[in-house]
Amino acid sequence: MKGKEYIFRSRLVSGEIIFKYDLNGFLREVIFPEKLSLSHYIWIGKYIPYNESIINKMKKTKADFSIEEIPSDLSFNRFWIDYRYKVGKKRMAENLWNRMSLSDRIKALSYIPQYLDHVRRTGHDQAYPTTYLNQRYFDS
Repeated sequence: MKGKEYIFRSRLVSGEIIFKYDLNGFLREVIFPEKLSLSHYIWIGKYIPYNESIINKMKKTKADFSIEEIPSDLSFNRFWIDYRYKVGKKRMAENLWNRMSLSDRIKALSYIPQYLDHVRRTGHDQAYPTTYLNQRYFDS
């Protein structure tokens, strides 16, 4: 069993930084994007969230970055179940899902509750799963 993972995004950094924690909440691994400047490494070294309580405090601050917990299951089946609208071409949606980056999969899964709430409140029709992925509704 593994601990939680968080993704760090900022307009100042091209790419995402992934922090992986063990079950006790201690930092075990940091995955950096391919291109990162020395100043970014210095900033991260200074403010590195070495335990989960620090990263949870960072999530609550208003800053030029965002931190999200990465769902433990990023499979297409999870998307298909969470999206709840099982119409259209499942195989096509699965192919789109498989071509998506890790970051886009996280965004797509994280945005589903907000999107479903929006559909419920406005009375608009829910988009087919392929349209949700193709048109990148989760970037809204």
